[in-house]
Amino acid sequence: MINLLHAMQVFVRVADAGSFAQAASQLNVSTSIVTRHVANLESHLGIRLFQRTTRKTALTEAGREYMVGCRSVLDEIEELEARATLTSREIAGDLRIVASGSFSLFQLAPFFAEYQREYPRVVLRVILTEQPVDLLDAGFDVGIVVDRMITSSSLIARRLVRASRVPVAAPRYLTGAGSPRIPTDLAKHRILSQTQETGTLSWTFAKEDQEQIVVNPSFTVNNATMLKQAALAGMGIAMLPAGLVSDDLLAGNLIRLLPDYTVVNSDVEVSLVYPSRQYIPQKVRTFIDRAIEYFR
Repeated sequence: MINLLHAMQVFVRVADAGSFAQAASQLNVSTSIVTRHVANLESHLGIRLFQRTTRKTALTEAGREYMVGCRSVLDEIEELEARATLTSREIAGDLRIVASGSFSLFQLAPFFAEYQREYPRVVLRVILTEQPVDLLDAGFDVGIVVDRMITSSSLIARRLVRASRVPVAAPRYLTGAGSPRIPTDLAKHRILSQTQETGTLSWTFAKEDQEQIVVNPSFTVNNATMLKQAALAGMGIAMLPAGLVSDDLLAGNLIRLLPDYTVVNSDVEVSLVYPSRQYIPQKVRTFIDRAIEYFR
């Protein structure tokens, strides 16, 4: 089967050189290969493109007309390739991002600001959610999500942040309800929780032994920042990422509960996910690289 584009390129080179041998030298191939490409092209078209003698190679009338068309096609292909290359290298355009709302509200804004200072022509289109999302079907370039939000095993995932959760409550709540001294005391308290997809909610604590406590929330919400606000309002005890409440713990707005106990399996991992390692547009590649560097 003829490689029509390559045959056209060889044909134009012969026409420009005026010689099969000279064209072969320029292309760094044998003369027989050049001759075969032109012969295949003539057979494909059903016309003679060159008049060949021992002293001269000249285009036929049909060959001259065909060469004009070949130049137009090859020039257009070259322009398309140049445009594609420029687009892939130019750091500009819309970058579609899906992100965990809880993480985004207290961690991502400073990174977004730093990225756009370096790449001001990139427009960040951010959608916040707490629900699982199909990155490809939804048309996102990258995701910054917790593990439970990743729906495809084919995505590339790079961990950005691992955050431990801690039980906290506001002083105003503890003044009335008292502070739990041991995990079983939680049964007497109002519990605030992020919405569970399915199953019973339990928290596991460890000191010398592990102890699993089933909790029955009086308030649930699907966003950790709103959960923190509920805790600050004195609505009850919440299990929240340490990074999200660190300032409030220092200020005394929230109190860390059961400090002698470790919360088991409480870590929340936030990962950067994207569809492929190959042919990534520069705006996506720079975002991936800067995010990994920023959260290192």
